[in-house]
Amino acid sequence: MQAAGDCTNWSSQLAHIGRYKKTSRGKETYHIVHGYRCRNPKKWYAGVYRKKGQLIKHKAYSTSWTTVGGFWHYFAHVKKRPHFVTHSLRRVMAHVRVGDVVQFFGRTSEKHNSWFHTVTISKVTKHMVYYTSHDRNALFKPLVKARTSAMISKYRVIRMGI
Repeated sequence: MQAAGDCTNWSSQLAHIGRYKKTSRGKETYHIVHGYRCRNPKKWYAGVYRKKGQLIKHKAYSTSWTTVGGFWHYFAHVKKRPHFVTHSLRRVMAHVRVGDVVQFFGRTSEKHNSWFHTVTISKVTKHMVYYTSHDRNALFKPLVKARTSAMISKYRVIRMGI
């Protein structure tokens, strides 16, 4: 299960501002995707919805907008964006561009490993890659610092083409 937080929602908002259009909400359906129960896994949306001019009190969102696994499934498999998985931070740093999304796999508890965090690349220089993340309040945090702050053992990169 994905860790609680706002990281994937933040990356979704950045992707939406940068290039990607939300899908329509459509009929509410649930499917099991990679072992997780996902709401509308082939859709990517969030927002407050109106009914006959009145604001509906709850926000509706797809699992792909808000969860690490859902975001990966939507962009890597539904949208078929170029992507790769690696154990090498060096490979990630050599191949990412501004706007790409990186997800971290590692120890989230004493005995549990999972994909737990989503960040968006915010700056790339000759010697360093920086990311932005909402729930960790990072705007230009060096990607190498992420490894020291968590037990990260794998990375997933989605080429967003922004």
